[in-house]
Formats: sequence, C-alpha cells, structure tokens
Amino acid sequence: MDYDWFQAIELFIDSKLFYLFVFAFGACVGSFAGVCIARIPRGQSVIFPRSHCECGKTIPLWLNVPIISWLMLRGRARCCGSRIGISYLGIEVFMAVLFTMLWHVAQFPLFSLGAILFVILVIASGIDFNTMMIPDLFTVGGATVGVIANGIFSHFMIQDSLFLGIGYSVKGLLLGSSILLWMAVVSEILLKKETIGFGDVKLIGCIGAFSGTNCAIFSIFGGALLGLFLILPVWAVHCKGSKEPLGMGQPLPFGPFLTLGAIAYWLFFRDMVDDSLAKMSVLLS
Repeated sequence: MDYDWFQAIELFIDSKLFYLFVFAFGACVGSFAGVCIARIPRGQSVIFPRSHCECGKTIPLWLNVPIISWLMLRGRARCCGSRIGISYLGIEVFMAVLFTMLWHVAQFPLFSLGAILFVILVIASGIDFNTMMIPDLFTVGGATVGVIANGIFSHFMIQDSLFLGIGYSVKGLLLGSSILLWMAVVSEILLKKETIGFGDVKLIGCIGAFSGTNCAIFSIFGGALLGLFLILPVWAVHCKGSKEPLGMGQPLPFGPFLTLGAIAYWLFFRDMVDDSLAKMSVLLS
C-alpha cells in the first residue's frame, strides 16, 4: 500500500497536471509576497491581522483566492467597492509563472533552492521599488539561508559534500558583493555622490550565496542591461505625476535590476553564462 502511494505521487509529479499544481502554489506564494511588500515597510505583522479591506472589514477566505478573486471582483472590494491595486494581481501572476517556468528547467531539489531565492528577491525588489530600501531580513538573512541551503542540498545530492556546497555558496557571496562594492566605491569617487546603495551590495551577496559567482556576475551586468528595457519603463510610469519626475540624476532602485538578472540566469541563461565564463577563465589563466 505504501508503495502504491509513493508510485502515485511520483506519477503525479511527472505528469503535466503537476505544472498546474506548481502554478497554483506559485500564485499562493505570490499572494503572501504581496502582503509582505505592503506590510513590512510599515512595520506591520505579515500574519496578523488577516487580510482586510481598507474599510477595516476582514476578507473571507473564499474572496481571497489568488488571481481568481481579483478577476471575479474586477479589482473592487465586495464590502465597500474600493479599488484593489492591480499590483496584487501582478505579483500573484508573476510568481505563478516564475514557479512554473522554474519547475520546467529545474526539478527537485534544485527547484526548492531556486523557489526560495525567487521569493526572497521578489519581496526585496518590491519593497525596494516602493521605498528605495531593502531590509536586512532579505539580504543578510537571505544570504545566511543560501549558505545553509547549499550545504544541505549538496550533502544529500553528493555524498559527503557539505563543505563543498558551503564553500561554493560563500565564494559566490563574497565575490558577488565585492564586485558591486568596488563598483559603488569607484562610481562614488568619480560622480561625487552615492550611486549604488549598500542594500544592493548585500542583495547581490544573497544572490551569490544561493546561485554562485557566475549568477552574481550576470545579475550585475546582465540585470542592468535587461532592466533598462523592462524595468525602466515601469519606473517611469511609477514616477509620472510625482513631485520629482524621472530625469537625469534621479536615483533608481537597483534591487529589481539584480533580481531580473538572477531570474534570467536561472530560467534562460545558466548554461550559456557558465560556458562563457569558463572559457574566459581558461583564456585568462
């Protein structure tokens, strides 16, 4: 009987139907990420009180289903008719798609490592986008989780490789943050003002701790390039109508750029980046 249960679970995981489960799970995680982005900068608990409307009424569970509830209510609260920000729907859909794409390219246990990183990065980037600050909970705390997780996963995947995984993680943390820190120092000397915040330096350390040096390097340079085409237009709309509209010299949140680079590495460019950097290392040696 136990074998039948395990066999049924394995068949379900290997089936196309499991993609739907991963999508739904990602949407639920995205709903929680939206709560974190909204509440953490205000110093509020992400657990209590339960989700509630602006008018103070608690949202019932059947009206709090990720993606479906927003579409069913057409972005309006049932109790008072106030608007529900489309950003909540966007984060839920974004996380659902991310998790589904991640499962397509990296299954267990690598999927778990990437999923944890994606959650940390999306929340950190959302807060950075809104406040220009990244809490240490997601940078220093995330880097710590990355080191521990790499050690555990490598220990189970490769026998007696606990310290190999930790070494890989620490190397990515130190080299990634060092590169961005030196870029910050040099740019501040040349431009006579701060251009890269220390929160960004710690965030790239978190990315390196989870994903290694190659991902950290690509997140800095590839993320900046991709962000110019994808994130910059969104930021321009975000700044429209504000007292300080987007223009030369206005600070931009760099966390979303780094996040975009890390996600692109995991989902699309891992093999290409790893091969390119390996060849470059051979040429330079």
